Parts: sequence; structure tokens; C-alpha cells
Amino acid sequence: MTRLRRPQFLPGFLAVCLTVGVIANLWTQNASLTGIIVLVGSAILLTICKLLAPKLDALSPKIVTRGLLAAGGLMTIAQLAILKWLPVTVYHDPYRVLSQADQMAAGHNVWAITYFWRYPNNVPLAYLLSLWLKFTNLFGLTTNTSIHLLSLIVLDSFIVLMLGMVRRLSKRNSVVIGAASFLLLTPFAYTYYLQVFYSDLPAMLILLALFSLLYAWPHGNSVSRWFMGFGFVAIAMLGQLLKPNLIVLLPAMAIVLALLVFHKKGHWRKLLPIALIIVGFGLSVPAKSMIYQASNFHADQQFQLPAANWMVMGLNQHSNGMYSGKDVGTAIKIGNQKRVQAADVKTISTRVKTLGPVGLLKLWVVKLGILQRVGGIKNWYNGGFRAAPAWVQNHANFWSYLTQISYLIASVTLLLTLIARLWTWRIDYSNPTDLLVLLAITTTLGLFAFHTLLWEVEERYGQIVLPMLWLSLAGIKSSRRERKAHKALLPALLTGLAIVGFAGSSFMAQQYPQHQVVAAQRSQLSVQYHAKPHLTQPGTTMTEAITLRGHANYLSVQVHAGSTVEATLTDSQGHVYSMYDAGSVYRLHHQLKPGTYTITIKNTTHSAQNVDVVKTNNYQLAEHPLIINGVKHPHASFVFTCMEK
Repeated sequence: MTRLRRPQFLPGFLAVCLTVGVIANLWTQNASLTGIIVLVGSAILLTICKLLAPKLDALSPKIVTRGLLAAGGLMTIAQLAILKWLPVTVYHDPYRVLSQADQMAAGHNVWAITYFWRYPNNVPLAYLLSLWLKFTNLFGLTTNTSIHLLSLIVLDSFIVLMLGMVRRLSKRNSVVIGAASFLLLTPFAYTYYLQVFYSDLPAMLILLALFSLLYAWPHGNSVSRWFMGFGFVAIAMLGQLLKPNLIVLLPAMAIVLALLVFHKKGHWRKLLPIALIIVGFGLSVPAKSMIYQASNFHADQQFQLPAANWMVMGLNQHSNGMYSGKDVGTAIKIGNQKRVQAADVKTISTRVKTLGPVGLLKLWVVKLGILQRVGGIKNWYNGGFRAAPAWVQNHANFWSYLTQISYLIASVTLLLTLIARLWTWRIDYSNPTDLLVLLAITTTLGLFAFHTLLWEVEERYGQIVLPMLWLSLAGIKSSRRERKAHKALLPALLTGLAIVGFAGSSFMAQQYPQHQVVAAQRSQLSVQYHAKPHLTQPGTTMTEAITLRGHANYLSVQVHAGSTVEATLTDSQGHVYSMYDAGSVYRLHHQLKPGTYTITIKNTTHSAQNVDVVKTNNYQLAEHPLIINGVKHPHASFVFTCMEK
């Protein structure tokens, strides 16, 4: 009987954390069904991986390389097709950053909304994005094309670098092909990270680039180390500008160094890359000041939330430690930052006492689970497709569940595989690869601890550790065992996996249909950040066409709280449907067939009325332009959502 090995502390603790992530991904909204489908699919996929690994490891490097290039080419074609025919309507923080960058690229360094005063950490991202837009404007590219191109460059660079690192660390075809399958065959390369540009993916790429330089450092000569040294400084500075929580890399490196000293493996040369990264983090402070000056941004303490407010949200048991609009609203009402800080400190103390040790531990476990959930990747920071083709609309629920289930199966399989490796791994402090894996583990734990113990959490936040997980899996050696199986077993398992994925998605789509967006334009700067509405004069008529490629039964058009207008929807045959006032929006509940319709807003009063119209400089918001009194505005749109409920 084989004796169960006791894991070492850091790898074992990460294994426990990842186990929480597995449970969280199985415990979804329809836990009893979706969880079972994902669990069965993951079990089948794990078995397939075990059986295929020896066969894949036997392939020649040339064949694997050709296969990866071919798969990468097909992936790029699929990505281009998605960007062309399946654009999404980006909203919330990514749109506000994009809108500001689009405005600055046009030469208007004006900060017209309070969003950036409240969250100044996004100012560097908006500024750097504006530089990219200015550059692409030289070639006549629209903002839409420029953003898509940037997303492709960053995403595909991450994939290429990730596969390259996995190949260097593992030297096993099965691990490389597994990583390629995860990155190329799941929604990872085709949904959020492709369709919405935000700081999440650049932060993942920056972390991966730093680890790549750390791996290459011992093998470099004096000349190459000069270039790598510059890379350490520049990349660390950029990372700290875009994602301040990357500072957790410093305590992670300090822990690894302390362990090296404890095991008498430390050497002063190992301090140089760390020193360069510290320099990069330090240079981010003057770099941020220079960005503020260049972009004409002036911080306003009246609007900025103190760091303690995020800790307050992290201790809110009613929101499970996630973003709490109620907590933010309370801070806004207080107004003065010093008083907000004092109130937050008091609230933190009260909530810790109310939760108690058991309640606090329970909240931390829940937050750790939320941090690792991935099922919502398709919906992160977007309000649905602008106007998807009919073949998507006709099977929208099926595609939605297939996206969710496939990524869940792939992610749970990754976590389970890594948990098994971590549980038995023994660190060799004289092995550079083991040290890199140890740093990846420590960094992952640091990021988990930051959001679990201190900050608020969202599903997206946990994805930043994805490169660390793959580096750990690739760097930890595993025994190679030849598993003999009946020739018919592998095809049967592959067929079974396909059945679980497709049949499970079809079943869920029929039994638990979700509201599906048929056409939408939901990008806006938001009234809460004092976005200015369009002042519509008496007698003004505004129209915007929308094309429905699927059946719908609900339409809402955001007007403005307190405004009185006449809102109608007209079909291609001239039938007019009146919309009713529901506060800040006008709504219509009616069966709508596929076709082109026209939204019409008229000011029939004798006074000017506010209407929430979104305008940009060079970014097309919707499929059709907004028309005001007969004049087309191609970069303006209503805020509307058309759905099948």
C-alpha cells in the first residue's frame, strides 16, 4: 500500500485554495445540473489526458510545432470572424476608459466625468490607450479597428509566450498540447479577452513576461542581461501603472529569497532581477505624475474613495465581499475623504466584530471561491452582442451554455491536475525551474490573499493567476506511466466528452432558458458619474434603426430621469408601437419578428428635455447611426436593449 505523502506547506496550501475553486465552479446557479455536467465532463477529460499523454509525448518536436502553428492560424481566423460578425456592446469601466482614450486621441484632454476622479488608477490605462489610438489614426484606422487590433496583439502575444514558457519548463508534448488546447479550444481566446479591452489581460501578459525574464536570466550573457535588465524595469513599471495589486510580487519574491537563505542556497546575483523589478515599481510613481501632467488630469480628493472603502466592501457579508453599491453610496454621501476614511475604519471594526472568527473565515472561503469562478467569462463587462447573426440568435441559449460549460470543464480539469501535482511536489532549492515554480505559487497565494483578506472580489480578478497556474503545472515534474487501454476506449471517451458538452448544453438551454440580448447598445458614461445628457429642444425628432436577426419581446430605451418625451418603435411595414414611461427608461413589451425597426424619440413638449445620448469621436457604438432632425451622427447612439425574455 502506497503511503500518502504529506505536502509541503506552500504547495499544499495552494492545493487547498484551488480545491475551494473547484467546488465554487461546480456550485453554480443551477448547481445540481450544471455542476454534475461539469464534474462528469472533467472526469472524462482527465481520463483522456492520462491515456493520451504517452502517445503525445512520443511525437517529434517538429510535428508538435507544425500542429501548434496550424492551430494558431485557425484560431486567428476564428478571432477575426468573431470580431467582424459578433461584436459586443462594451460597458462599465472598459467603455469609460475607451471613451476617454478616444476623446484624448482626438486632441481633447478634458475629463468631463467624475469617474476618473473616483478611480484614478485607470488614468494611465486611458492615456496609454490614447497613444495607441493616435498611432493607428495615422493609418486611417477607426477606434473600433484599433481596439480590435490591440486586443488581438495582446491576446495572441500572451498565448504565444505562454506556450513558449510551458514548452521550456515541461519539455513534454502532452503538457504543451494541453496548454494549447486550453488556450485555443476554449472560450478563453474568443470571448472576454478578445472582445473587451481592459487592464486584465495586459496584467496577465506583464506577469508572464516578468516570469519569462526571470527564467531566462540565469542563462543569459552580459549583453543579453543588459536588455533583460531594461525589460525588468520597463515591464514592472508598466505593470504597476496598470494594475497596482501586482505589488504582491515583491513580498512573494521576499519569501522565496528567505527560503533560499534558510536552505543555504542564496546568492547575491539572485538579488539583481529583484532589485530591477523594485526599481520598475518605484519608477511608476513619477511615471504616473508625468501621465497626469501630459493628459491634463488633476486628482480631486472630493471624489476619490479611500483604500479603506474597498476593505469595507470586502467585509460586506451581504454582498459576499463583492463590489457593493450601497457601501460606495454611503461614502459618496459623506463626501469629505477624511470623514469617509474615519467612517470606513469604524465600519471595518464593526463588521469584523459582527462576523466573529467563524463568520470571517466563512466569508473568506466564499470570497476565495468567487475569485476563482470562470463560468461568466462570456458576459464580463459586456451587455451582449450588438446584433448577432440569425444562426446565433436562433440557438442563443445553447451557445451560451456551451460557452459556460466548456470553459468550466477545462478550468476544473486544470485545477484538479495541478492540485494532484502540488500535493506530492518536493522543492529542489538548487533547481532554477523549481524556484520559478515556487515564486509562481507564492505570487498566486499573494494575489489570493490580497483579495480574500483585504479587498473586494469579482470573478474576473482571479484569472490573473492563470499564467502562474500553467507555469506551475509545466514546471512540476510528474512520473511518466504508460497506461494501457483498449483501443476502443479513447474514441469512446472522446465521444462521451462531446456528448456531455453538447447534450448537456442543449438540455440546460431547454430546461433553464436565459434572457437573451437580440440587439443592444449599452455603452454609456453613466449618470452616476455626472455624464451630461443631450439637451433636446422642443420639436426635435431623433431616430435610430435597429436590426433584429432573431425574435424578441422586450425593448427598453434609456431617456433620462424626469424627462417627458414621445417614444415609439416602428417596423418596416409602418406599424407604430408606443413605449411607456418607466422612470428613466421607456419600455415596450411586444412580440417582435426579425427585421429592421426604428426607434423614435420626439420632444412634443414646450420645453427642452434631457435624453441620454452617447457620443464618441471615432468609435462606432451601434450598427446604425443616430439621426437628429434628419442629420446623421455615425458616432452617436441611444442606450437601448432588445431582448427575448
